[in-house]
Amino acid sequence: MLHFMESSAGRLAARLQALGAGFDPEVLSLPGGSLIAALLWLYAGWVATWHRAAPPPPAAPPPARPCCCGQHG
Repeated sequence: MLHFMESSAGRLAARLQALGAGFDPEVLSLPGGSLIAALLWLYAGWVATWHRAAPPPPAAPPPARPCCCGQHG
């Protein structure tokens, strides 16, 4: 349980640092800065998911095996 909490805290800290790395606090001093900052944050998240690699296509089903007696296709 302790290991789970430590790893979760580490992942959370890394995520917060990644979010804060692209944030410029001077945006908040502009008129409407809170709105601009929120929109830029949403845009950055959208771009990150948009450019993510597509999932691999599903595997093709295995070919049909002939019947054991050989009379049925």
